[in-house]
Order: sequence, then C-alpha cells, then structure tokens
Amino acid sequence: MIVLREIHKVFPDGTYALRGVTLELKAGEVLGLLGENGAGKTTLMKILSGIYEPTRGAIEIDGRPVRFRSARDAMREGIAMVHQHLSLVEELTPLENIALLEGPSLGGLGKLLRGKVEAIARSLGFEVEWDRPVGELPLGVRQRIEIVKALYLGARVLILDEPTSLLSPPEVKSLLDIVKRLKAEGRAVVFITHKIPEVLPVADRIAVLRRGEKVGEYPPSVGPDVLVEAMVGKLKSWTLGREGEPSDVVLSVEDLWVYDRGRPLLQGVNLSVRRREVHALVGVEGNGQEALVDALVGLRRPARGSIRAGGLVAYIPDDRHGRALVLDLPLVHNAVLGIHRRFSRAGLFDWAGARRFAAKLIEEFSIVAPGPDAPARSLSGGNQQKLVVGRELSKRADLLIAHQPTRGLDVATTEYVHKLLVDVRNAGAGVLLVSSDLDEALKLADTVSVIYRGRVVLNKPAREATVEEIGRAMAGL
Repeated sequence: MIVLREIHKVFPDGTYALRGVTLELKAGEVLGLLGENGAGKTTLMKILSGIYEPTRGAIEIDGRPVRFRSARDAMREGIAMVHQHLSLVEELTPLENIALLEGPSLGGLGKLLRGKVEAIARSLGFEVEWDRPVGELPLGVRQRIEIVKALYLGARVLILDEPTSLLSPPEVKSLLDIVKRLKAEGRAVVFITHKIPEVLPVADRIAVLRRGEKVGEYPPSVGPDVLVEAMVGKLKSWTLGREGEPSDVVLSVEDLWVYDRGRPLLQGVNLSVRRREVHALVGVEGNGQEALVDALVGLRRPARGSIRAGGLVAYIPDDRHGRALVLDLPLVHNAVLGIHRRFSRAGLFDWAGARRFAAKLIEEFSIVAPGPDAPARSLSGGNQQKLVVGRELSKRADLLIAHQPTRGLDVATTEYVHKLLVDVRNAGAGVLLVSSDLDEALKLADTVSVIYRGRVVLNKPAREATVEEIGRAMAGL
C-alpha cells in the first residue's frame, strides 16, 4: 500500500533524526513501531502524514511516487495521524474542531456532523462533552477527540502515536478491539507505543528504530525481551528496594471541594502523603485528578477544604508543553525555570553555571540533544520529559507531585524514572504519584488510592490491593 524508501531527515540545527529508513505498510495490517525516545519513529510518521518533508528519500502510494507539502496533502490520500501532543484548537468545541476539516467557515457544523461524530464515539465507548471548549476538557478526553477526528476523515491509513497513554484498562481493550476492526476493514494501522504488551496482541509485524535507523522487523511471537533489547540494548536492571518506613505527614488534604462553573470537580477529597512514602492516585482521566493537582500547586482555588504541605514542593506536570517548558527557548533557559535564583550572583545571572547545569542534566538523563543551546521544541517528547524530570528532581524537595511522569518515555527511561522516584522516597521525601498506569502504580506505591467522579473511592496499602479491585473502583463498580 505504502513504501517509505530510504528516508533521511536532518533538522536545521544539525540533528540527524533518520538515516535511510525503509518501511512498508500493507492494507489490512497493523504495524507496531517501537523505539526509544529520539529513535525517530514519530519523525518518520510525521513525514508520512505530511507534517515534515524528508531531507532525502521517497514515498510511494499504490506504486506511484507522492510528495506531501502539508498534512492536508496526506489527508487527501487517506492518511491521518493521532498525535501524542494533541493538535486541537482549545478555544473551539470538539464538534467545531472536527468541522474545521470541512473548511474554515465551520459550515459543516450541523446535525449530520454531530450524528456521524457521536456514532464513531459510541463505537469506541467514548464519552465526550461535544459543546464544551476543548481547553476545559482533560487531556484524556482531548485524545479521544483526536481519535474520533481521524476516523471521521475515513482514513485508510491510521497512525496512532502512544494512543493508550491516557486510557484505563477497559478503554485500552476497547481501543485494541477498534484497531482489529479497522484492520478487518482493510485499513493499515501504525501503532507507535512504548507499552510492548499492548501492541503484541494486535500487531502483524513490529518494526524497531534505534538512533534513526531501522534495526529490524519482527513477528509478535518473538516476545518482549527481544524487542526491548532491539530498542535499547541490554536493559539495565535497577534496584527499587524501599528503605525505611513512612513517617510524618508531608501533605494533608481534608474535605477538598473544587467547582468549575457550578459543576463539582472534587467532592470532599481526603488524602495524605507521608515522608518515605509513594502514594499513587489512579483513575481514568477526567475524574478529578487534574483539578486536584491544580489545587495542590496553587493553580486552582478550592471552594472548601484545606491543603497543608510541609516544606518545598516540586511538580512534574502531565502537560509538559503547556506547563513545564517554553518550547521556543533553549534548553539552558528551560533547565533553570523555577530555580533561577540558584544561579544569581550579586544581581547578575551566572550563565556559565546555568549551562554547566543544563549540560549535567543532558548527560545524567541521557537527553538526546545537540547541547544546552538547542531549542526545547527540537527535542522529541520523551527527551523533553527527561529534562523536566531532571530539573524537578534537582530541587531536592520535601514533597514531589509527579503527574504522569513517565508518559511518552521509552522502556529504559521509564525504568530509570521509577528508580529516581523510589530514591526520592528513600531520601525522606513524600511522593504523590498521579498515574493512569496501574502496573506503574502498584510497582512503586506504598499506598494506592482511586479517584472516581471527584471522590476518593478506595485507599489502602498497595501490597493489599489487586489490579482487579483497582480496575473496578476506577470504573465506579
């Protein structure tokens, strides 16, 4: 159906993202695309979807050469991409965003459009407030809108970039069922993911990229160990042993209520985090996690209740673009956001010291970047996340609020961040881990809570909790 032939991509700053990658997509097939952060997989798919032009190489569709100058060119060929970093206009409603596909006049907005869109959403098991501005919706809901938008295009090639990162286990199962249905209809699906167990049941072939090159293609029967080694080499095993027992409370939340336009987002939340404790809060996106974190870090004023935190607070947000980075500034600027006073010398800013600090973060966290002066926008999403994690951990805070800290990270880096979070806990700080990944929560947590429709409906020691019990609580059962 499609051949990407000897694709090279060199960015203006000299970053060599792709080195002669050849890849075939076949009708009625699911291709799993794996690779560590900065391996080039998203760049390759952005070339296929018309966002980037290749520096060298060719694209063939049904045997004829094509050249895309925009994403709309690719859409005309039936190629749609659901991005990890969402591309919705936040001031518009979901329906208006989809109507933009019909033209800038929003002339497609009507009963026919709503009927088609709602039918697609129902088939996916998604619930969306169609008439509310996208900017007011949680990230998980926004991602669902992107999936619906791509399917509304009638794509015969659907590219899913980390599509399950915001979904609960039942929603993941629903999405994988949809992928199988799209395959049965003769479409080609590219499934970019770091969650190897999720792609194995649906992939017909798995291609692995490493440092801009394709290192091989594998049948899913090879299993995860072979794929992990192809992605990152021998995976270093980190020790996650807990040292010491939880002690005094470093965060106390009592009877917390938060409203948005009269609608309750949080309803009497009670929560505590102790020193030497990882407290994992899990739930399907849109059940109040974002409102709680916003209240904890001072971005939203509660209507009622109290928050008490002891000592310095560090914060890893789930939206690295909107809250953690200034994309058009260089890494050295982003590395010192919020800690810039550390580099003040007699009223002057110590740029040499800041550059050394940024270079240290790049080295310590294996950030793929040309250097401290590269713009943050030029990094892959995973490498941007590494910079944010490194910066926040450097604060040595008493309380770390980590909201989806491993979203978009490859297997090796996810394991490393897990080690760092446990190290923070062992050093005497408290960690509030807000995650939609149950395996991650149970792996790291001393205590686990579930939030559902703005209420904490389960709270117990992690060693006593089961995936089934937590999954039922997340679904309100």
